[in-house]
Amino acid sequence: MSKSYTPQEADVVVIGAGVSGLTAARRLTQTGQSVVVIEANDRVGGRTVNLDVGEGVITEGGGQWVGPGQDRVWALMDELGIETFKTHIEGKSMYLRNGRTKLYQGTVPPLSPVVLADYAQAQLRLERMAKTVPLEAPWTAKNARSWDNTTFGHWLDANTFTEEVRELFTIGFSVTDGEDLHSTSLLVQLVRIAGCGGIDHLVNVTGGAQESRVVGGTQLISLRMAEQLGQRVVLDSPVSEIIQDDQGVLVKSARIDVRAKRVVVAMAPSDANRIRFSPDLPTRRAMLQRRWCNGTESKIFAVYDRPFWRERGFSGQAVTDLPVAGYVVDNSPPDASVGILMTFVGTAGSGYGLRWSDAVLDDPEARRAAFLADLTVLFGPEAARPTAYLEQDWTHEPWIGGCVSSRPPGVLTQYTDADRVPVGRVHWAGTETAVLNQGYIDGAVSAGERAAEEARRAMGVQSAPPAAARRRTKV
Repeated sequence: MSKSYTPQEADVVVIGAGVSGLTAARRLTQTGQSVVVIEANDRVGGRTVNLDVGEGVITEGGGQWVGPGQDRVWALMDELGIETFKTHIEGKSMYLRNGRTKLYQGTVPPLSPVVLADYAQAQLRLERMAKTVPLEAPWTAKNARSWDNTTFGHWLDANTFTEEVRELFTIGFSVTDGEDLHSTSLLVQLVRIAGCGGIDHLVNVTGGAQESRVVGGTQLISLRMAEQLGQRVVLDSPVSEIIQDDQGVLVKSARIDVRAKRVVVAMAPSDANRIRFSPDLPTRRAMLQRRWCNGTESKIFAVYDRPFWRERGFSGQAVTDLPVAGYVVDNSPPDASVGILMTFVGTAGSGYGLRWSDAVLDDPEARRAAFLADLTVLFGPEAARPTAYLEQDWTHEPWIGGCVSSRPPGVLTQYTDADRVPVGRVHWAGTETAVLNQGYIDGAVSAGERAAEEARRAMGVQSAPPAAARRRTKV
């Protein structure tokens, strides 16, 4: 399709067809606004993507879990007729450290009394600190500057007494943050702990943020919304420029130019830095986009003809100090028609000796061999013979700089609310701008709804009540 050189017109242009952008577009159209959604990629879904395993089976290459307390995404899925199923944890899980394997059931690996006490005191202190952080304005917390000037990893180094606890926190939070803990602000981590209901909720499966998965994969949320929006969604059209004036805003992109009253940018701040703004963005927003970091984690999958580990009484979940498979989870479909084991790979766990060589990071064959070697240690020779091997490499995505966003020390207190305060006619969405469940799909939904509400108010349009949420579990 050639570019339309006569600009189209709409009330609102939404940039980014991930969950947050499509939610904003959906809410705006529900109250009668005309909307155009412009997406740089050749697909919708953003940081949710379904990988084709074959014969109708998919696995999730990006964000994949929903849990209690995530009310906005549950309500949206109800609207869209999307079902969920429980993450598989039945059977014995594995805790492998220093060559010794311990089997356990439930969430917490078997720890010595000393290690368990150290973990408990660290959790207690972090949650007490988190309770003092105002979620709407965390930079106003009494200790905000000192907490923002240090990293979460440095705090763990100084306030835990056992290497084992530091390793456990590294594994758990590297998965949720997608970034090395020595590169992440302590204040940002406290905000996430408070906004997600505590550490147990962050890292747990049952009763936690990893409790459920989506039948058909989480990309289905975006696919359903895009299907209903129809021709309002334009793919393969990276936005190059946003020009504001007294009459409105002009959005220029590869395939279409659109004049509108308002714009919603539903992108991670670092990705939004690709766009030219006229007039220039305020200094705080411009510097935020330059200093923002995206996480380094990607996902790799081994596919088998069946989840054979279940036959032997294993859940498929493992916490280890192995070179690649630090955290393994059963990612099989709900009917268990095939077996899928998944882990995260990247540089996020490098702070405590959980290091990946350059060969593993940069060579797919080396990654495959290293992952299967680790799975063989855990589940035996059958794990060395998958029917397929899949990867979702977020590091080299052309339009998305990483699956999870992070903030290095100093950014939150220096640039405060620049992540979400409107700039003229431009409003900001994306899970990074959420108050609750920031970094999760639920945060993407609530951020999209908030941006749509801002745009409606600015245009003088009466707001619509949000859809009723199901499973309103208190966070």
